[in-house]
Amino acid sequence: MRRIVVRPARSFDAADLAAIARRPFAAAWSRDAFAAEAERTDAVLLVADDGAARGYAAARVFGDEARLLDFAAAEDGRGVGRALWEALTSAARARGARTLTLEVSAANSRARLFYERAGARVVGRRPKFYNDGSDALLMDVPLQ
Repeated sequence: MRRIVVRPARSFDAADLAAIARRPFAAAWSRDAFAAEAERTDAVLLVADDGAARGYAAARVFGDEARLLDFAAAEDGRGVGRALWEALTSAARARGARTLTLEVSAANSRARLFYERAGARVVGRRPKFYNDGSDALLMDVPLQ
């Protein structure tokens, strides 16, 4: 794997991002959904690229809050997530966000650990929210 560059996603990235979105716990967005998101003015849609798409981060900024919509890497343990997270939080801050909010399945221990290491704290829970019966954990990350 070559050096990862994180850049804004464009509509031409949509098919590659949709393929990554089929991983377990990802949102399974379609190519059309990614293409539409890339065109939104309130969206932060980033792609980790080393000559091929290796991951993405999708968020929307509303005032002083950024809401993480989806976050996925094609492979775990390669530093893609860390690079995307740094770029995402930087982009959210640049748009005036002071907090990043997210929701994660309580069953997704790898993602929960990643977010906790990034400074997220659980601020709420939706019991039996997901189809598998797992709870949704609501987390906030201060961006200041």
